[in-house]
Amino acid sequence: MKTIWKVLIAILAIIIIGGLAFWIYMKTTYLSEDEIKDIVIDDINQNENDIYFESVDFEFDEKAYDVSVYYNNVEYEYKIDGENGRIIYTDYVNNSNNSSNTQNNENNTTNDNTSNNTSTTEITLDEAKQIAFKQAGVSENDINLRKANEEVDDGISVYEIEFTDSTYEYDFTINKNTGEVISYDKDNLNAR
Repeated sequence: MKTIWKVLIAILAIIIIGGLAFWIYMKTTYLSEDEIKDIVIDDINQNENDIYFESVDFEFDEKAYDVSVYYNNVEYEYKIDGENGRIIYTDYVNNSNNSSNTQNNENNTTNDNTSNNTSTTEITLDEAKQIAFKQAGVSENDINLRKANEEVDDGISVYEIEFTDSTYEYDFTINKNTGEVISYDKDNLNAR
């Protein structure tokens, strides 16, 4: 009977030591969830209290965090390297509701009326490119433009703009009528 207890205690000790070793490995090798949240907050460049983190999940097989956050009714998706905090991928889709779109259109109409222009508020391809460059935080001189054209997406006239810099590949869809960024992808060119 004493032998069984000794074996059970030895197995329990091995499990506890193994679990503790794994916990120490995780804490010393990978960034914490709080550190990952700080990286996202810095990237979005907004007040922490205005951002809602839906999920921060560590994908052990990829050694990366998948993060979903909301700010101003916009969903941001991130994949962040768990070891060094490098952003591997990010995109967001603007989920703004129709009432805010209406408000934006009213503001645009007001601005157009002040300039005595009663036509639509369509933006040019060059204006759309400038919106994309500003959103990405890059200069037109520092990028390689791969695609910039007008398309119809779900019945809406949009500009599709794709470009790269030395680190990222960017893909924008911008509403031709409002200048609103409908979707935005940012992929790290140096990802594993």
